[in-house]
Amino acid sequence: MKASVCIEMIYTEIPFLDRIKIAADQGFDAIEFWNWDNKDMPAVKKAAADAGIEIATFQSNRGGTLINPSHRPGFIAGIKESLDMANEMGTEAMFILTDELGDDRGVKFQFPELSEEEKYRSVFEGLFEIAPLAEAAGVTLLLEPLNNLVDHAGYWLKTSDVGFELIRKLNSPNVRLLFDIYHQQVTEGNIIDRLTGNLDAVGHVHVADVPGRHEPGTGELNYANIIKKLHETGYDRYIGLEYEPTIPSKEAARASLALIKG
Repeated sequence: MKASVCIEMIYTEIPFLDRIKIAADQGFDAIEFWNWDNKDMPAVKKAAADAGIEIATFQSNRGGTLINPSHRPGFIAGIKESLDMANEMGTEAMFILTDELGDDRGVKFQFPELSEEEKYRSVFEGLFEIAPLAEAAGVTLLLEPLNNLVDHAGYWLKTSDVGFELIRKLNSPNVRLLFDIYHQQVTEGNIIDRLTGNLDAVGHVHVADVPGRHEPGTGELNYANIIKKLHETGYDRYIGLEYEPTIPSKEAARASLALIKG
């Protein structure tokens, strides 16, 4: 399996572009980050090329939500721009959120006037429109559930079970789930069975421990067993580090990389 590091949360004591070379020097296969429209993307592309490291994923959302059908035209326009950027950057996957997050990563809009059934239908219909665009661009969209108990109050897609259901109904090879172990432990638990039993619908995995969203080994999750089980399945896609280190970033990232590579 391949290892990625989110330079939005790790190496934050280092200037942003310099984080890319450090990730490469530490042996990561790829970097990832969140929004692209607030970054100097030509500079990111050059830094990654100079370092010889891939860009695994970044955020496709540019505004609006999937849960409100009135947002759909603007939302899809933003996805089209992001697909073009992914092609420009040589990035094969982007993550997609059902809701719009603000600068503090909090959910901006709640829409209490919409029922859960209406929101579900809007999300599915939006994904149904976006999937052919992703297929034509050769980019995989990674639908990400987030917990709404600790970090993202009001976020709609909180369970992987609903995410897997949507993906299987869509039946597109270019829409998969981003399974964030931290978020799903907070929301659902039963991580090993829930993850390894649905790998046909998983395109990317994120790791962080619970509680606190820190590096593996700081909380309640047995990451040695989780990673061992993933190795046994033959999982060959990315595992990305997305956590807030409690120790110096390089030290935390080095230990996590050793865990992933086994």
